[in-house]
Amino acid sequence: MGRFVNPFTDYGWKLLFGEEASKSILIEFLNDLLEGERHILNLKYLKTEELPENIYGRGVIFDILCESDTGEKFIVELQNKAQLFVKDRFIFYMSRAISKQGVKGKSWDFSLYPVYGIFLLNFTLPEGKACLRTDVAYMDMVSKELFSDRSRMIFLQLPYFTKCEEECITNMDKWFYILTRMDTLERMPWKAQKAAFEKLMERAETANFTPEEQAQYEAQLDAYRVMNSAMAQSKLEGKQEGLAEGMEKGIEKGRLEGRKEGAILMARRLKELGIDLTVISESSGLTIDEIKKL
Repeated sequence: MGRFVNPFTDYGWKLLFGEEASKSILIEFLNDLLEGERHILNLKYLKTEELPENIYGRGVIFDILCESDTGEKFIVELQNKAQLFVKDRFIFYMSRAISKQGVKGKSWDFSLYPVYGIFLLNFTLPEGKACLRTDVAYMDMVSKELFSDRSRMIFLQLPYFTKCEEECITNMDKWFYILTRMDTLERMPWKAQKAAFEKLMERAETANFTPEEQAQYEAQLDAYRVMNSAMAQSKLEGKQEGLAEGMEKGIEKGRLEGRKEGAILMARRLKELGIDLTVISESSGLTIDEIKKL
């Protein structure tokens, strides 16, 4: 176990971003991410959702009500959920965050808080651009002008971050460097320059864990590694089979069927490992009945 917690386990994710004691870290991270667009003075955790309550689930989502320096309020949905069919799932989560603002009765005028979906991904989006940050919003397809600011998605594909410590100039460079390497670092860089990083060091040190917390974290870390290995292998095999199929029946059909085959391969592997069927369904996109037949 490294000196600092792995931020992509559920335990590390909640410890660093999802608790009241971590509020100052999250505010500074969001302000650096949204620099020039919004500046947060305060935030409130609306809820923490865990789908399912299982160490293999990796399904922690934070709904956060933020208040800017102009008095405007907006919602941030922050998550790092890794699974197949991620685009459809992220659109679903965003739609849910918007629809939950509805108020029963005739007096509601359909005014909405803007909703930002911020997704820190330690994997790459399928058929997405090979870039670290992707911003998605409603826009006019002809004029390319913004249609509405009520729904924004920011995808941070961390595997595309490859800078070394000396190359990190901006605050976001430094955040990405720390998050992608935290569980292997022997020291916390830039902590003397930025209060959030010193706070991050205090929260992330595994030496501060109680024996119970250490056991819980180690179990989640093992599950995280198993899940990542299974997803990586199934993605590779799915691509290979999809390419072979595409040569016979057409490239597009091969891609779709290859993606489905990748989900089946991953589900079969996780089932062999004895992982809960609900968790496998959530991760693969297959139904429980389909998994039982594998």
